[in-house]
Amino acid sequence: MAIGAKDGLDKALVKKYSSLKVDNAIVQNSMIDPNKLMSTMNDYANAHMEAFRIQQTLRNVCTKAISMNIHYMKMQNVKSKKERIAEAARKVVAEQMAKKNELMEKLKKEARPDYA
Repeated sequence: MAIGAKDGLDKALVKKYSSLKVDNAIVQNSMIDPNKLMSTMNDYANAHMEAFRIQQTLRNVCTKAISMNIHYMKMQNVKSKKERIAEAARKVVAEQMAKKNELMEKLKKEARPDYA
């Protein structure tokens, strides 16, 4: 948490009001007891820390429960990137050859006009 002016407007306000001196005795008489304020802040901080501890505990319990239910399977025939690329290329070429053969068969079956 930063203390002080954060932008140009804040700096201008600080510069304008820094020379003014205010003596307001009423505020000092009506202030909350500092000890009561500190004890309230301490209670708030303790409640926040306890909520944080509960959250951490819950996260740890959930992580353990999830990790206990994970079943790992051994992978077989792990291929390198080069082998996977080659296999994909072979599949593409095979598909193209199948299309070519299909078109060739289709052309053989069709009657061709004679040009004399």
